[in-house]
Amino acid sequence: MIKVEVISGFLGAGKTTFINKRLKELKEKFSEEKIVLIENEFGEISIDNEFIVEGIKIEEISSGCICCVLKENFKESLEKIIENDIDRIIIEPTGLGMLGETLKILKSEKIFKKCEIASVTTVIDGKNYMEQVEIFGSFFTDQIENAETLYISKIDDTEVALISEIEESLKEINSRAKTIFEMKDIKSMSITNFKIDIEKLREILETLASEQYGKVLRGKGFLESYSFNIVNGKYEIREESKKRNNKLTLIGDLDKENIEQLFIV
Repeated sequence: MIKVEVISGFLGAGKTTFINKRLKELKEKFSEEKIVLIENEFGEISIDNEFIVEGIKIEEISSGCICCVLKENFKESLEKIIENDIDRIIIEPTGLGMLGETLKILKSEKIFKKCEIASVTTVIDGKNYMEQVEIFGSFFTDQIENAETLYISKIDDTEVALISEIEESLKEINSRAKTIFEMKDIKSMSITNFKIDIEKLREILETLASEQYGKVLRGKGFLESYSFNIVNGKYEIREESKKRNNKLTLIGDLDKENIEQLFIV
């Protein structure tokens, strides 16, 4: 079966950068794979060609939209492409189209017999997301509703409060999708088997919420019969019915060394 990866996203979200990264990963991991990239944007010439890594065959459909005007043309083109000896297809639908329509084409009988949808990713411009989702409505949210993974770009200088608001909005539209935030300095860390009391925990969470040791995007954990989480500069502690092993997991731009020191009594 030919593996198909669909990488969608509104115009200017950063799809080309994401695709370049993905193609390099694939060439490093599966160097012998025969990969076809199908681009589909308006205009006579696709500027994206200048940025795509070498060794990838590019099929362009540049005179219209994959999901509307050229729906049948795209289907016919794809049916011809899959007759070739290839291992993987990456499809970049137009940023002006409906992802749901693209997936319907991929599930049509002739294509479905030879292809399997390996992943469906939508790249989202975090900087402009709240404005775009309000202005473009269902035209925009279709790309979120039909994705398996939501990749949020351009949030390096975004406040934690807005990141949390974006995450909540995305979950309302598609609670099933995995959400990934692109941050240059994002890290994760876990601390286990620490021995502190509840008052010390409150003190530590206050420190983490203050961003003294970096921006914490999200954190959760357990202290004996308590569970706790931290998000958007606020923390919450709850008493649980059963006792668990002490553990903390944090994600963000973290000063790991100093955070670890907080748990040393």
